[in-house]
Amino acid sequence: MGTLNGTASDRPILFFLAVLVAYSTAVATAIYTVLGGVSPRLRVAMYAWGPMVGAGVTVWMSDESLRNWLGQLRNLRVGVRWYLVGVGIMVIGTEFENIVALILGGDMSAPAAPPATYLFLFGFTLFFAGALEELGWRGFLQPRLQRRFSALSASIGIGLLWGLWHVPMILAGLGNFTNFGEYMVNIVAVSIIFGWLYNSTKAALPVVMITHASHNMPPVATGDVPAVFDFVSGDTVLYVSCAAIIVLYAGAQTLTQDRTPPDIPG
Repeated sequence: MGTLNGTASDRPILFFLAVLVAYSTAVATAIYTVLGGVSPRLRVAMYAWGPMVGAGVTVWMSDESLRNWLGQLRNLRVGVRWYLVGVGIMVIGTEFENIVALILGGDMSAPAAPPATYLFLFGFTLFFAGALEELGWRGFLQPRLQRRFSALSASIGIGLLWGLWHVPMILAGLGNFTNFGEYMVNIVAVSIIFGWLYNSTKAALPVVMITHASHNMPPVATGDVPAVFDFVSGDTVLYVSCAAIIVLYAGAQTLTQDRTPPDIPG
């Protein structure tokens, strides 16, 4: 036990990755073997807990404060503009193809599903599934990587890990993925946006988690979209553009205007 504690304290990133891989491998194996009859939504949620479990175990084993780590969830009062900006970018990205189609006079219809469906999916993602990943990606990994690398490099690294970590779910058919190369570009751009939100709000995880939940929402409108989006999706275009503007605006070193990113909690 002492050796594990020492490893967690001395190499927290490596320890986090080891726990993440162990947990994700165990859950993915169960999904492929004994959980075939379980609801797909529940299977995805169980897998999504991986980064949170990895971070929690590492913080606990390294004798850091679980209270300080989870305390980032209390950082709610950071200005409503950050919630609006985060959710706005995600929603516009999801609907970008439909917005362009509507401007060009395309025939669109909305909503694509009952409003209650969107509320359920948002709540489920925020409290039980994908948004909980942020306790690991941003709430644990981001500030530690930023001690050694620029915020932009940290965000790109997290984005690459985030995308590759989804591969077992992609192979299991639990997700809507068509072009893996474009998906990786998309998720790295989103990781930069999330890194900017996390740093600019001084580790306000609720902002990032609500933005993450918004990112997982399906489009509200349906209809014929321009053929150009057969080559590159509208959300990828929007997220990459936003990420580039953020880097130019806030700077690659910290992704913040005041040049002071948050440190490790506590």
